[in-house]
Order: sequence, then structure tokens, then C-alpha cells
Amino acid sequence: MRSDERLNAGGARNASNPGRPTIWGVPWQRARRIRIYASTLVPGPLQIYGYREAVRSYPLARECGHDEAVLPNGVPVAFVLEESVLHRQVGGHDVMRAQISHLLGLLRPATNLSVSLIPLHAGRTPEDLPMEPFVIIDSHRVVLPVTPRPVVLEHREQASRYTAAFARFYRLALTGPLASQHLLGLQNGHAPTSVSGRCQRRK
Repeated sequence: MRSDERLNAGGARNASNPGRPTIWGVPWQRARRIRIYASTLVPGPLQIYGYREAVRSYPLARECGHDEAVLPNGVPVAFVLEESVLHRQVGGHDVMRAQISHLLGLLRPATNLSVSLIPLHAGRTPEDLPMEPFVIIDSHRVVLPVTPRPVVLEHREQASRYTAAFARFYRLALTGPLASQHLLGLQNGHAPTSVSGRCQRRK
């Protein structure tokens, strides 16, 4: 094992595997399930060209892997996005409208990719407050794309904390027709009102 992959005492290591398809620097070839939570930017795999090019103009965002766009074929991938991500004018108004339109096109049932959205008006407890972006590969590896060399957590207790957080965020999120309606409102430049008060936690 290379020195840059050795686990430290906290169970974290830096991701480094040049030349191989990755998710934020971590190989995904054997992944069976991927979950991605986004609280700062639209994740790379969901970005349109204009958005990705705008992100690449910000060195730190690029270095932290936020412009990576490759996902494994045939692997279920679930995304949970904070609505605040879509209020950041990355690339300008037209780019953001096109980006939201792209997300609308991904809200199709019976596919390996699912996208849900936590609206600004969602009722939250302190435990449900937004976190740093993270990726869960299967249930035992968590990637934190917060530095130029993303941190990977592999200790069971650490991974379990992020798995539980993703489940809480998903319960807060809009999916399906409600997510489409909300995104349409954002695309049209105003927050939708017809879903207000309907974002209840799913049991």
C-alpha cells in the first residue's frame, strides 16, 4: 500500500489513484451503490457543460473534484441536493436555468439515477442542518471532497454517521412530481407556492 493511502489513526486517508475512473478521486469499479449529498455546488455528474466550465474557473472547486462528471454504468446512484445549491449563480442566470432544466430531465422513474431536493422551507431540527458535501460508496466508504485530495473515511462508526445523515436528508427532500414542481418554480425565477407546507417528513 502506498504511503498516501495508509489509514491514519482517525480512519481517514487521502484519495489518490491517477489514471483510473473515479468519483472524487476514489475508484468506483466495484461499487454496488452510491449516495451523494450536495450542499455547495451541483455535483459533477449532474452538471451541464456551461456549469462545469464555470466551476473549472474556480481553482479550489476544481481541485476538490466538484467538476468530475463520470459515474459507473449500471450502478444505482442517489443524489440529495440542498435547494441553496441552485440559488448560487454559477455561470450566470442562463446557465442556471439550463442546469435546472437538466435536473428536471433527470427526474424519471425506473432508472439507476435518482435526484431529490431539500427545499429552503423544509422544517429542520439541529440534527438535520446542512453538512459538508459527501459521497457514500456502498455503506462502508465515505468520501469528503473538501480538500484538493479528498478525505476518505472507512471506519464503520464514521461511515455509519454519514449513512444516517443521508437517510435524514432524504426524508426531508422532495422527490418525483413535488420535486419537478419545485424545480419548475425555480427555473421560472420564483419559489413555488403550491407545495408550501407539504414538505413533510416521509415515514
